Amino acid sequence: MVLAAAIATPASADLIRIDEAGSFLINPVSFPTLLGSDAPLLRTEDLATLHWNLASWDIDTDGKVTILAAETQAGLSMLVLVDREFGGGDSGTDGLLGMTTTGASSLLAFINDDTGDTWTLVQPPFGSQVVGATLTWGSLDSGDGFAWGNLARGDAVSFLFDDLADGQGGLDEVPFQFVDWDNDLGWSVVATSTFKVTGDYAFTGTVIPAPPAAALLLAGLLAARRRRRA
Repeated sequence: MVLAAAIATPASADLIRIDEAGSFLINPVSFPTLLGSDAPLLRTEDLATLHWNLASWDIDTDGKVTILAAETQAGLSMLVLVDREFGGGDSGTDGLLGMTTTGASSLLAFINDDTGDTWTLVQPPFGSQVVGATLTWGSLDSGDGFAWGNLARGDAVSFLFDDLADGQGGLDEVPFQFVDWDNDLGWSVVATSTFKVTGDYAFTGTVIPAPPAAALLLAGLLAARRRRRA
């Protein structure tokens, strides 16, 4: 796991803009070992590799729903990690979370515990496809997960999570966290959120072009000039 965690490298790809209460960006990391299995199987060892990598940057994923972007064998991917996975698989099923997600028909859907979770994939002949799932896992030493792969510029995905366990499903009081990759700083949490009083939480993600390096440099110079003037 330590060796696998060490191979994460910067990705020069598009970004994913997250829209919920506000908007923010998450940058992908290149992780070419991930999502190498045929959809819809999201391997437990892939989940564990991601959790170990995040932990190496002091990102706590225990009791969290962690959303991130990565360049994988399935192209640009958006992954949802539910609680921490240590690699041994489920031991018990006290964790419970409802999930409905929609994406373009060109996307690849990956789900962990595909034979254990209750889930359906509706693929119409054109347009979008919908995954509905009741995610179950053992919250003490295992987790669950989902991913959309093969994302392209302009693609949008939506997620709706339901607190089916009424706060007793193995997750923290503030369960949702979005993590971003920075070439110099590594992983960092850029936003957190929780269920609404109605017991659900929703967001959308849209693939947008990464800003050119020159634009980023200009923005940095302008920011430095403003600080000097202040």
